[in-house]
Amino acid sequence: MSTGAGPNKPLAEDANLEGAEATLNALAEAIQQLSPAQRRRLLRRLRTAGLLDSDELLTDRGRLQVAPALGLLAQRRSRRASQKPRGAGAVLIPANPPHEDHPVPTQSEPYRSAVSGKVVKGAPRTEAPLEPHGMAALPGQAPEQPIVVIFDGGSRGNPGQGYGSYALRWPGQAQQIVQLRFGDRVTNNEAEYDTLIAALEAILQRLQDAQAAPSTAKVEIRGDSLLVINQVKGLWEAKEPRLQVRRDRARSLLEPFGAWQLIHHDREHSVQTLGH
Repeated sequence: MSTGAGPNKPLAEDANLEGAEATLNALAEAIQQLSPAQRRRLLRRLRTAGLLDSDELLTDRGRLQVAPALGLLAQRRSRRASQKPRGAGAVLIPANPPHEDHPVPTQSEPYRSAVSGKVVKGAPRTEAPLEPHGMAALPGQAPEQPIVVIFDGGSRGNPGQGYGSYALRWPGQAQQIVQLRFGDRVTNNEAEYDTLIAALEAILQRLQDAQAAPSTAKVEIRGDSLLVINQVKGLWEAKEPRLQVRRDRARSLLEPFGAWQLIHHDREHSVQTLGH
C-alpha cells in the first residue's frame, strides 16, 4: 500500500531547487549592480564577520561553496544563451585544436591553437588578498586590475618537438602556470605564437564562463620573443604564411579586450618565471 510520499518527494525537491536557483539569480543580479568600492566593502564585511574564508561562505549548516554555485548558474545561463542567435559582439572560442600536420587554415577558417598536450600547475581558486585593489572579481565581473600573462615557447630542433608555457596572474588569485605541447615539425616562432594564442583563448574562455564582458577586462602580456610581439603590434612584417595566420589569430583574440599591452622583456625574466 502506497503512502504517496514517494511520488511527492521529487516534486518537493524540484521546488526546492527552483527556489534555490531563484535566490542565486537574485543574488547574482544584486552583485552585478554593486560598484567596485561597494564590492570591496562587501568582501571586507564578510571576512570581518567570519563568514568568508577562502571563497567559502560559512553558514550554521556548514559550508556553502559560493563561487561554484554561481558558476553552475552561469553555465545554465550560457547554455540558454547558446540556443539564441549570436550577436555581433560574441566571442567565438575554438574547440578541439587541429593536429600540427594540418595545413594552414584558409581565410574562412580561423586558426586554432595547435595544443596536443597540457599540464596545469597551481590552482586559481585561493583566498583573495586583503588589499582593496588586489581582490578577486565577483561572478559576472572582470578584474579591475590587468590580467597578466607571461609566455614563452620553443622547439627541440627547429623544426622539432614544440613546447610552450605561460604564467597566468589573475588579480586576487595565485599564479597559475600552464605547460603545453605542440607535436612535431614545429619551429621556435610557431611555438611562441601558439603559446600566446592558447593563453588568450584561455582568458577569453574564463571570462565567458564567468559571464564577464571582455571589453571590461585589461590584459598585460609579457614575453621575450621580439618577433611575435612586434609582428602582432604591426611593427614588423610577417612574411611566412604559417606566421601570418597565427599573427592574425592573436590580433583577433586581443580585439575584444577593453585594453591590452604587449611588452618585451629579457629572456632571464621568462626563465625565472617559467623555468625555460
